Amino acid sequence: MQAPIAAATPALSAIDRVWSSHRVGYAMVVTDSRIIVAYYDANRQLTVASRPRGAPAWVYHKVDSWTGWDSHNYLAMALDATGQIHVVGNLHGDPLVYYRTTQAGDVRTLARVPVMVDPAAEQRMTYPIFLHDADGRLVMKYRDGRSGNGNEIYNVYDPATRTWRHLLSTPLTDGEGRRNAYFVGPRLGPDGWFHLAWVWRESPMAETNHDLSYAKSRDLVHWTRADGTPLTLPIRLSSAEIVDPVPVERGMINNNTVIGFDPGGRVMITYHKFDKAGNTQIFVARREGDRWRTQQVSD
Repeated sequence: MQAPIAAATPALSAIDRVWSSHRVGYAMVVTDSRIIVAYYDANRQLTVASRPRGAPAWVYHKVDSWTGWDSHNYLAMALDATGQIHVVGNLHGDPLVYYRTTQAGDVRTLARVPVMVDPAAEQRMTYPIFLHDADGRLVMKYRDGRSGNGNEIYNVYDPATRTWRHLLSTPLTDGEGRRNAYFVGPRLGPDGWFHLAWVWRESPMAETNHDLSYAKSRDLVHWTRADGTPLTLPIRLSSAEIVDPVPVERGMINNNTVIGFDPGGRVMITYHKFDKAGNTQIFVARREGDRWRTQQVSD
């Protein structure tokens, strides 16, 4: 009888002592040759550490940003096509906090960049996310504004000129000064489309979330409904594709509309709302043919 193969023991590497008195998200990028981690140290100072894969020695760099008591102030990090490190975060309706290296992969050369594109549009930033578009370009999106009154902005980076510009000529969505959209995604699906789901929120009060919505895009510029009908930007509540018309005060939770795909590649959105008895339940919406089908999956 053949002896069972022992599972490999994960290699643990202590990086630093960190702030742990409230939850706030860190960021990590792993390449073929290097591991890079962005976090808040024990003094709450934004720190970026890096080491070669397979080597134990970390190199550290601390920048001029300290977080407060706010779990919104997570960190986002990415590499561009030339290997430069981009770090943004510590934002909850705050002016831009953004750092970029001047030597590829070297955290010690991280330096603050005061403006991405437009100083006027970078004063009330929240929810920064890095992603890559279909052409591999580095994209950063964020909310401009505040809860209940904000717009979604997309920027794209040119590594040749080391400059950002707006990817879209308008915000992706417009709350018309009365609401904002809370997104999860966009997520690249097996069909080659970027899929995006969100809820609308009428005020800073969480119970005013409503109307699960959806859009998709090939290039993050031209957006359509699930059936391919083009959407005019910015998307407003009146023009959005509503997957589930959940009213306010019916248990919708923002930042919790998770996109996935079934074995056949059909898009699925998992989300929360109240059931008929007023209990919070998990629901799944799946695009089937020319309609969305919703199903309660928890009890």
